[in-house]
Amino acid sequence: MKDKGALGIIVSGGPAPGINNVIFSALIEASNLGWKVFGAQGGFEAIDGKSAEAWEILNPDELTDIRFTGGSILGTSRFNPFESEKSTNVFLNSLAQKYIDKLIIIGGEGSAYLSYKLTTIKSDIKVIHVPKTIDNDLKLPHSHPSFGFETARFVGTEILETMLIDAKTSKRWFIVTSMGRNAGFLALGLGIASGAHLTLIPEEFNTEEKPTLDEIADIAMNCISKRTAIGKNYGLIIIAEGVLQKIDPNSNERIKNCPRDNIGRLSYSKIDIGELLLPIIEEKVTAMNLKCKLYAKNLGYELRCHSPVSFDMEYTKFLGCGAVMHLNSGKTGVMVVRDFDQLSEVPLNDLVGSNGKMLSRTVNIGSDLYKIAAKYMFR
Repeated sequence: MKDKGALGIIVSGGPAPGINNVIFSALIEASNLGWKVFGAQGGFEAIDGKSAEAWEILNPDELTDIRFTGGSILGTSRFNPFESEKSTNVFLNSLAQKYIDKLIIIGGEGSAYLSYKLTTIKSDIKVIHVPKTIDNDLKLPHSHPSFGFETARFVGTEILETMLIDAKTSKRWFIVTSMGRNAGFLALGLGIASGAHLTLIPEEFNTEEKPTLDEIADIAMNCISKRTAIGKNYGLIIIAEGVLQKIDPNSNERIKNCPRDNIGRLSYSKIDIGELLLPIIEEKVTAMNLKCKLYAKNLGYELRCHSPVSFDMEYTKFLGCGAVMHLNSGKTGVMVVRDFDQLSEVPLNDLVGSNGKMLSRTVNIGSDLYKIAAKYMFR
């Protein structure tokens, strides 16, 4: 029997390369099935403000070229529509007004929880979650990356390679902050690929006693002094932004007083670990009578909306089409995943921990990958 209800597509959370190809691939497959397809322009937050008016009809003939582009033609937002009864009702009413009974939600760890939450609130709405994050911290089979990660690493590596040439030419040090709130996959991947001289990730500091900012600076200073001793007073240090969460907040007033989001996480747009470390390292350099030119740079927004590389083009076409195939087969409450060359899924309720938060994956610092990466660092 032909499914008469419409499909809605929502993008949630931060951008990642390949979003538009997920949208386009899902749109083509759904249209071939005779489904009407709507996109939420502005994500969950726009629906909360505009209700059904946020939903726009999507026409595949008008959107052919979006698959090659970065960004999101539907925009995106960070908003929890289930935080209040009012927001929940506005969201559900918007679906009813457009006769939407199937949803594809494209998002990361936090958005996956929203997908799960919806299945517990409204069981007659089929929900498929498409995993998206350049942090690569979603639990996917066989350590497969989340879409957008490979593009972000490729683009970031090109930028860092240029910075490394500049460092060597101008005899300077760059301290680069990379995205990665809970997991250091992106920072480590960038460090390995670009030949950075030191990469620091959150997983290194999962200790009972939190390190101070000064202790983190000592690790960077050790890298600088070792290279200077062999006549190479230049280099590249990468630090994942999530290291900031591991630092004792009482060790620095700016960390202690930094704004936090509604679940207590540091607002990284308001504070940069590289900028915090810079004056401390400069003091240590002066104390050791070294002459170093030090600069801090944040590498993040440059990576999120780049056009996808071929790996992510193939991957996102697979996920977008696969999400619709799952819906058409009656599946709901799952995350669409790639299992080598097969389409598969992970039940969203399997990803919810005992604390009610989504489980995530992190870098295994006992792995051979990390050990080999560390061999090429100055520590």
